[in-house]
Formats: sequence, C-alpha cells, structure tokens
Amino acid sequence: MSLMKCRECGKEISDNTKSCPNCGYVYKNNNNLKLAIIILSSFIVILLLILSLVLIKENLNDNSHENSNGIYIDDDLNNNQNSEIDNNTQNNNYISKNDVLDIVLKDLSINSNDIYDVSIELESKFGKTVYDIDFNYNRFEYEYYIDATNGEIIKSFKEWD
Repeated sequence: MSLMKCRECGKEISDNTKSCPNCGYVYKNNNNLKLAIIILSSFIVILLLILSLVLIKENLNDNSHENSNGIYIDDDLNNNQNSEIDNNTQNNNYISKNDVLDIVLKDLSINSNDIYDVSIELESKFGKTVYDIDFNYNRFEYEYYIDATNGEIIKSFKEWD
C-alpha cells in the first residue's frame, strides 16, 4: 500500500481508498475499464491478424496448390484454348504436374527451393499434349515442354531474366 495525493484537496491518502477521508472526493475504480480496454485491444489485434492471413491466402492463386516440393502449381486448365484438352483431362493417362516438375528439376540438377515464378500448363503443341513449364532460376528464365503422357523432354529454352 502506497500513498498518493488526493486530486481534489492535495492531501496524502492511501492509493487503495475509494474516497478521500479529508474532502470526500470519490475515486472510481478504473481497473475494470483498463481491463476492458486491454481485452478489446487484444481482440482487435487478433482479428486484424486473422484478416491479414485470410487476405494473404486469397492473394495466392485460388486455382493453385503447393506440391511436395513446396512449389505452387496452377491447376486451372480451363484457360487453354483447346477444348479437346480440357475434355480429356478428366479421363487421361497424363503424368502429374508434380512428376513434370521433378523431371525438370532432375534435368537441371537443382533443388525446388531455388526456383520461383513457376507456371505449369497443359497445352497442345508439336502434335501432342504437352506440359509447358516456365520458371526462373539463378537470373535465367527457363521454359520446358514435356510430353504429358510419357514425361519426355521435347524442348527446353533458357534466357536471361
């Protein structure tokens, strides 16, 4: 227990008192108000953090998922101009996008953590269905065309980013 000065008369009184014994000034208990402000502030901060996480997640492409290599791969095949590909993707024997990425990584002998801006799309080129893989690595932009049925590398390009 410590002493404080009364706000009204200036005499020293106990800091636990509810009213000044000298002048009768009533001290309101502000502890409940302080606790309410702290709880409300904490709630607002938590709400803002949750909202931020939701917005960050929504900024990721809704049609993408993280593969086993930690790379986000676009699953939206509806942007292809060739509707035959779109119709056949449901009942196909195409290798997976994860397998395609593994083929490219193995070809370059690199780790998936080193590449960025990865895009994998199913297309009709060279008279067959292929995966078009674009990504950046070590200041270069790479593009691969992989046969969608057997994983054969058809063409690959490398240029300065």
